[in-house]
Amino acid sequence: MCWRVVIASICVGLLAGCAEEPRPPNLLVILLDTTRADHLSSYGYERATTPTIDALADRGARFSEIYSQSSLTPVSASTLLSGAHPYRHGVRSLFVVGRQSMASDVASLPELLTRSGRRTVGFVSAKPMGAQYGLARGFESYHDDLSATLERYHVDKPSDAAQRPADDTTELVLEWLEQRPREPFALFVHYFDAHDPSFVPPRAWLEQHVSFPLPPKLARSGPEQRIPALGTPSNRVELYDAELRFMDEQIARVLARLEAQGELDNTLIVVTADHGEAFGEHDFWTHGILYQEQLHVPLIMAGPGVPRGRVVDGRGRLVDLLPTLAELLDLPAPRERLDGSSLAPLLRGAREDAPREVYSEVRHAAEDRLARDPEMYALRVKDWKYIHRPSTGRHELYDLARDPEELEDRSSEHPELTGALRYRLGQLGALGGALPSLEGLSAEQIAELKRLGYL
Repeated sequence: MCWRVVIASICVGLLAGCAEEPRPPNLLVILLDTTRADHLSSYGYERATTPTIDALADRGARFSEIYSQSSLTPVSASTLLSGAHPYRHGVRSLFVVGRQSMASDVASLPELLTRSGRRTVGFVSAKPMGAQYGLARGFESYHDDLSATLERYHVDKPSDAAQRPADDTTELVLEWLEQRPREPFALFVHYFDAHDPSFVPPRAWLEQHVSFPLPPKLARSGPEQRIPALGTPSNRVELYDAELRFMDEQIARVLARLEAQGELDNTLIVVTADHGEAFGEHDFWTHGILYQEQLHVPLIMAGPGVPRGRVVDGRGRLVDLLPTLAELLDLPAPRERLDGSSLAPLLRGAREDAPREVYSEVRHAAEDRLARDPEMYALRVKDWKYIHRPSTGRHELYDLARDPEELEDRSSEHPELTGALRYRLGQLGALGGALPSLEGLSAEQIAELKRLGYL
């Protein structure tokens, strides 16, 4: 063999050996607070509320039936991050019983991501996602300090919500993306705008997205921000939809930065919500009870490992998200027991023998401003949904196949089924435990709850 050929062969071998290993995919999880699935245009809503998310669904997968395990933010977020139900992870209320935080013996998605070699960072936009609930566990950095936002917008009254608007949170995310080390990352972004009208988008933007009149001078927050037209229910819904559109535009900014950095195609993107919202259904506005409009949430995935243009009709839960991401990203197996199971087989087109059982709960302190039940539990098995209110002894049973709006309580017609589902709740270990209380909370924590409208 010619010596030149030998040398060339050696060089080719050396170059092959020095070739870079493919980088593991990044992860971007976007949690939209208080976002019901049926107000996203990709879920059939008549208004174009979410064009960015719709485009993600087109190039990825949209899950049609995903349900939250609570309609309270810290409870739901703890479920998402731990793969455990609330009665196991320990965060069961906004009211932080004895500084209640996520248990140490449940799994942690950020810890698994860190163990996989990814940089983990969280940016959250309101105190219900604060580190006081243990939600920062496993994150390399967790940005929940709202002091600069409160100072900037002069938020100093209990009637004003302690939150950061989506555009400000996005600026922090973009700054981190510019300065981050060039390593695989896991980025968790929480937007709060749809939660309530205490913060609104800039006036110039808002007047292009609502049909009702705005005050001549409109602040982002505070007394000057009050909009008289919100006394009309339809206008409140219209503002909610506009705030969804505003959050969607902030997502577009983040995705554009990832694309400019050459990271978009190597990033698994997940968009979901902690819970939904009631617009007068069951004579109730806001959230914190357990009907479908508050539990049915969106889930969109796009990126590595996700088939394009897939609509997944199988039933899933937020408790399933950790095991799903662990499978898609090939994360180290958690040492702790999981209550959820991976949705990845459904992504691949598999069918399950029976729909997954869906458990949800809420707990409120006696001082709750909305006078919601101290405890409320829901369990769905196939198409039957059971709701239990221990404080009143009330039981409700709905056939969601025939009555998806939960208007006809059939518990008296089916006492055996009602009793069996009540027994199943007891088997789970969901009932009982310390009820929410303000005891032990600092004056500052109580003020935060008042700002958010819960007291």
